[in-house]
Amino acid sequence: MKIQPHYDEIRAAAAAGQYKVYPIHCELLSDFCTPIEALRILKNVSTHCFLLESILDREKWGRYTFLGFDPKLEITCRGVC
Repeated sequence: MKIQPHYDEIRAAAAAGQYKVYPIHCELLSDFCTPIEALRILKNVSTHCFLLESILDREKWGRYTFLGFDPKLEITCRGVC
């Protein structure tokens, strides 16, 4: 698993005062871990986890999955059909 950007790049950006928060990411192939399994792992880290799936009209499989935890902002909608 390759985490991007590299730690040195993040450290240099922090030293220069460019960002207070710096996003990092890695790519997991679905044959290694399904999005639901990854979400279960994140639930051990935080009670505020999220999963966003991309899907094209009427397709069964999504193209991308975004997983995260401890968001800075949470929006909840109720009673919307």
